[in-house]
Amino acid sequence: MALPTLTRTLDDDFVNTWYEIRPEAIDNILESNVFSLALKEHGCMTPQVGGEYITRTIGYGTKSTQRFAEGSVLDQTVIPLDTLARWDWRYFLVDINRSYIDDNKNAGTFKIKDYLARRLEAAKDALAADWETQLFRWGAYYSGVQAHNGIYDICPNYVAESAVGDGSASDSQLVGTANGNIDRATNAYWRNWSADNQTESVANKLVKTNAPYSLNLVPDMRHMFNLINANQEAPNFIIMDQDIFEAYEDEVGDKQQIVRTGFNNKAADLGFVTMTFKGATMTYTSKLASSLHVFMLNLNHIEFPYNPNMWFDMTNWKETANQLERVAYIACMTPGLITEQPRRHGVMEYDS
Repeated sequence: MALPTLTRTLDDDFVNTWYEIRPEAIDNILESNVFSLALKEHGCMTPQVGGEYITRTIGYGTKSTQRFAEGSVLDQTVIPLDTLARWDWRYFLVDINRSYIDDNKNAGTFKIKDYLARRLEAAKDALAADWETQLFRWGAYYSGVQAHNGIYDICPNYVAESAVGDGSASDSQLVGTANGNIDRATNAYWRNWSADNQTESVANKLVKTNAPYSLNLVPDMRHMFNLINANQEAPNFIIMDQDIFEAYEDEVGDKQQIVRTGFNNKAADLGFVTMTFKGATMTYTSKLASSLHVFMLNLNHIEFPYNPNMWFDMTNWKETANQLERVAYIACMTPGLITEQPRRHGVMEYDS
């Protein structure tokens, strides 16, 4: 009876320990990088229990007024006003492994606690590392794996991106359906702003950048920011390559205005470096290293839906056939990043 009793005890200990630390672990994972911290602090994490898809009604049609006089023949035009955006669920997990030998080696009271802590900590660290990596990739275009949507799915470059990730190509700003299953090629309203060295076309939400960024970064950023804003609603979070961030620091020098928002203070407390640009929090990440990219996002129009019934949830322990090993999984269910208003976001890219 020793083996089944010990196994059941450890099964319960692992599960109980995980659910005791789960709320703190989720907070630690969400606060492990500055982008996910921003998503959390700006209320972008939106729960949805069940459903085959995540859907949002998108208003895009507009009516026109008419001028008339006595005797005028009036027009009547039925304009489609709404469409449906749809995102598929994606899933990710990490495994926790045990063996009959290790269970018995760590059978003492204190050793069991260490044994649990080591394995659960390793699982938590793996989830945090993968979380940050996927936020700065693109979903279905990453090696054909059904990864959740990342920043390049909701705000792609003018040209399909292959320098970040494993070399597979993302959508471009003018082509693709990764965000909401709506085609950007035929629906200009579904495009984000994109800046590159191409000819500027405001109608297509294209902006020209001027190399080198070391001399032209601030005026380029100001132009892009104002186009996105359109005197309506400005970006509130800017994240970029470290080289670009340091060039901005060099250019503004002592002219930088110190603005401490609640988010900036929270980020500083966790060790993240932030500045401000026209009131928006600005920071950098190693996940955009050498990309020369600047993302201007309005987090009021970005969501990260998740299923709370499958959000860092631990499965039952499973036996490995003909072996003495057991495995359980900590699993998550989310489509990743989505946006209902791509026009509120923009990405800049420099060649040099």
